[in-house]
Amino acid sequence: MYPKNFLLTSNINFTCNWFIGYLKVFLFNLMGFEEKVWGNFLYIIPSVDILNMKCVKLVQGKPGTGLNVSSDPIKVAKMWEEKGAKILHVVDLDAAIYDSKKSRKIVREILRKVNIPVEVGGGIRSVEEAVSLVEDGASWVILGTKAIENPDFVGRVVEKTDSKNVIVALDSRKKVVLRGWKTETEISPFDFAKRFEAYNIASILFTDVEVEGTLKGVNLENVSRLVNSTSIPITYSGGISSIQDILKLLNVGLRGVVVGRALYDGCFSLEEAMEAVRGAERKG
Repeated sequence: MYPKNFLLTSNINFTCNWFIGYLKVFLFNLMGFEEKVWGNFLYIIPSVDILNMKCVKLVQGKPGTGLNVSSDPIKVAKMWEEKGAKILHVVDLDAAIYDSKKSRKIVREILRKVNIPVEVGGGIRSVEEAVSLVEDGASWVILGTKAIENPDFVGRVVEKTDSKNVIVALDSRKKVVLRGWKTETEISPFDFAKRFEAYNIASILFTDVEVEGTLKGVNLENVSRLVNSTSIPITYSGGISSIQDILKLLNVGLRGVVVGRALYDGCFSLEEAMEAVRGAERKG
């Protein structure tokens, strides 16, 4: 039997978590970080990918490839915060690939434990799930398969949260891929991006699946083409292997870059990347 104050306490907790998540986004927007063009500034966003309740980094999204980073994703998330990350990118691969919710509790624990804005993706296929994650403190929810198959889904999530809480993922292997990158389509990311402009969403997350987790570098032409094809701010992920790759992206006009394997493999540190960007920005 539940204690008398159970429902009241639960509602208070939900309200507090939602308010904290909203406050993070409000402060982020207040400081001007959600503008389409940030001059020469670029945010370096560490990724925490969770599979089988562990932090991993896969090659091209394929289970069984890449490396096991840590058995404690929460500790990894806190580490990036301590190292100065301004945003964190968390993906529930169990939900994205297998439609399993076993790692969701870890995602929610990360939202409770870190004090920086977090964007959360992976298997968000209902409005209720998106709303629940925002209530638990996610600053942004990343909508993938469901948004591509039914763009109106984005509008329904926006109605229940806020347009600035929503990111749409365009994962591309020349054409858009879905369902944890397992299903190929004939959809061009450059044409499809325009469909979401009416919703005034925070960003499109563009992942070049062909180079994701490979450390093979960036296809700058594709990134530039997408940025120029839509008014929606673009975040990029895939293939980054060096600070030079990041500096190449600096003048494209991105919202940020998500970096995973290069950081975990020690190709460069988060501090080095952030300082390189700051240095380039100072030089103008």
